[in-house]
Amino acid sequence: MKNKKQKLAVLTLVMLGFFICPPTTHALDQEIIISEISAYLPSNFEWLEIYNKSSEPIDLTDWKFYENETNHGLNVFQGDLIIEAQEYAIIADVPENFLQDNPDFNGTIIDSSWSSLKEEGEEIALINEIDEIIEIFTYLPCPDTSLQKINLDLNDYSEINWQIHADSHSAGQANQFDQANEDGQTQEETEENITNENDDQNIEETEDEPIIISPGTILINEFVSDPISNESEWIELYNTNSFAVDLTDWTIEEGSGATINLKETIDSQSFHIIELSSGKLNNSGDVIILKNNNETMIDTVFYGDWENNSNNAPAATDPLSTARISDGYNTNNYLNDFAVTQTPTKNESNLITLPQNETEDDFDSSPAQEDKKEKLDYKKIIMINEIYPNPLGADSHYEFIELKNIGEQEINLTSWQIQDADKNNYKIKAADFSSTIIKPTQYFVITRKISGLALNNDKETIKLISPGNKTIQTIKYSEEPELNENASFAIDKIGDWHWTATVTKGQANIINLMNHPPIIEFTCPKKILMNETVTCDASDSYDLENDDLAFNWQIENQIYPNPIFTHQFAEKGDYQIQLIISDQEFEVKEVHKIKISNPDEETADTKNSKIKSQTKNNEQPILEVKLDQAKNLTLKTKIKTKGIVSVLPNTFGKTTMYLNLKNSAGIQLYMYKADWPKLKIGDLVDVAGEISESKGEKRIKLSSKDDLTILENQGSPEAKQIMINEIGEEIEGYLVQIQGQLIEKSGSRFYVQDETGEAEIYIKQKTKITKSNFKEGDNLTITGIVSQNDDIYQILPRSNDDFIKNQEINQADENLKISQNIKSNQVLNYLIPTAIFLAISLMAIFYKKKPQKISS
Repeated sequence: MKNKKQKLAVLTLVMLGFFICPPTTHALDQEIIISEISAYLPSNFEWLEIYNKSSEPIDLTDWKFYENETNHGLNVFQGDLIIEAQEYAIIADVPENFLQDNPDFNGTIIDSSWSSLKEEGEEIALINEIDEIIEIFTYLPCPDTSLQKINLDLNDYSEINWQIHADSHSAGQANQFDQANEDGQTQEETEENITNENDDQNIEETEDEPIIISPGTILINEFVSDPISNESEWIELYNTNSFAVDLTDWTIEEGSGATINLKETIDSQSFHIIELSSGKLNNSGDVIILKNNNETMIDTVFYGDWENNSNNAPAATDPLSTARISDGYNTNNYLNDFAVTQTPTKNESNLITLPQNETEDDFDSSPAQEDKKEKLDYKKIIMINEIYPNPLGADSHYEFIELKNIGEQEINLTSWQIQDADKNNYKIKAADFSSTIIKPTQYFVITRKISGLALNNDKETIKLISPGNKTIQTIKYSEEPELNENASFAIDKIGDWHWTATVTKGQANIINLMNHPPIIEFTCPKKILMNETVTCDASDSYDLENDDLAFNWQIENQIYPNPIFTHQFAEKGDYQIQLIISDQEFEVKEVHKIKISNPDEETADTKNSKIKSQTKNNEQPILEVKLDQAKNLTLKTKIKTKGIVSVLPNTFGKTTMYLNLKNSAGIQLYMYKADWPKLKIGDLVDVAGEISESKGEKRIKLSSKDDLTILENQGSPEAKQIMINEIGEEIEGYLVQIQGQLIEKSGSRFYVQDETGEAEIYIKQKTKITKSNFKEGDNLTITGIVSQNDDIYQILPRSNDDFIKNQEINQADENLKISQNIKSNQVLNYLIPTAIFLAISLMAIFYKKKPQKISS
């Protein structure tokens, strides 16, 4: 019996151990939490807000956001991946779209990517760099506004602790709530649900229902730590809530530990002044802490040299104040949120006017002064907005570079510099302008007449350099074949640069995409006999914007309106043939000279040459060749070949498409009429045409859709994987794939680099590729066609699908692993009770079968 008991005990322990002690655990302290969810927005505009509720910075490098059973990588877009204590940050599907909706946001933005957050709610998670699940839950429905966490310390994901925003969202700030609860709970129900679970949560009672005061909703808005003689120090609070708050038993605490008790009520969207006796706040630096009646920290401001923190708010000296850039503005980065102002606004809306020593002409007074200025993140404040290199009239008078203030505070541009590609510099001087102060949203124009910088029309690099000699922005542009007059290079609302035909000096940019004149390419003989038919062909002419072209040939007072014409000359002599091509905006002209001879006056040699030429033309064979042989043939060779459709018409332009072989050769097809049959990617086609060339790239010219026959669909041709240094004549026309880092964006041109070299990626307008999805520093896999543009070889991607961020390539295994971890947690919820039940059942069976003692 003892043996059986031991065996049963061992069996029970083994079973419990198997179920209760899995090989890994997932119960981690939640220091980074999800605090707000914007699933209600359109796809590509969605975002999450996260919050570091700990007292230490946390590095999110290699963390993931889990959604739809998929891991999504996190990459810094604005700021960095180190989330400071009590800092909010945004994880955005498309960061550029988030900034478009929230242009004043200058906190941390993290780039991720997902298909769509479900408005009805779904399971989401945060996962750290070693694949531990930090937080996982299924959020509540939020179809109309953002969903906000009420108590950030409470691990409750029900409607008790989550509430939708009243009208939109509170991105990057403390969550904001209506006075009334959405679920209609009574005062007692709400108090019982929230207060009992979080004693630190501050709940202010009204006569009918509770009011939740969240950290960050009442802010330290302005303060004077170094008052003028005979005046006192003061602190201004600002209530961001939509209701009044009773401050009774609240406290203000400073760095020494001394406290001041409050007892007033602060109205909604209003100010409250706390007068202090002189000497409470240190002039050089201190900390100010606002606590509620439960000792919960509502707001904190570090300023000056307190703890030598580089992100501290600046300390103001007599008679200045330190104030938030705008009332209630809060990104939890003191340096970003506050500025010293020479206009204290006690109990009124903040007004930031820079102190006199920061608006004087000369910023070069001392290195320490420069160091102080460089604490400002100028990349988020001043930017190059428009460049005008080829004006109507004299370049020396009308060229300009325009700057814009996209920040929240005015900046003195004295001692800022502009530098061109030849490293010529212009340093902004107060004597050159009526004012060098640029206020938020305003523009600052630097003309060539002032700077002396001559802008190149074809290719240029412009750098913006701060007073501390740090490069804030670099803009590169290039234009072929030549830049139109009266066009500027300007940035649009989502951060993409374009050539625009509408110049907006000192005003908001208007992107009116520039049109180029048509490019004439034609063939026509220089000598011919009387009454012999002459054929001139301009069908290889093209328009960079793919506009419809109108042709006009003028010969001997006759007009031919087609790209190809035939004509006979009745008399000998020297003639001119004039070709005019128009795209309805621009008209280009070219004159061709032709000599007409009398056949009766020809020499024997001329007649023999003519006979040989006619024989050659009449007997020119149609060659059947493989696709990889076509580009090696001479111009005007007539051929038949076959290939697989890799680029459809109207992808790069309406008159062109591409054929490829799998992992092999490719060539462009061209048809002036653009009368293409219905084609699909992967169609195997027979082609009959003539070898021609445009901008150095060989192609097959077709006359009509009858020159192209669809055989079958074989699926999309496979791209040839190459290193960048392989790009060139040998693989012209190929569909290729490269991997590398995006090192530069310049309008429609991306420059990608691997260990072997640098490649130019040219994004055609018709592809509708979202250029703002990618930023410098991204590691990309790019698929596209190798194309020649005179002496430059480019890769032409076809769609957004031809761009992949490399961190997404190998996600499948990682996604599966995390999905299994999550599912294993869910399974454990069922297995643990089952194990306990089985153990108890076994013990019950054992005791039931135990023999009874016989009484004596």
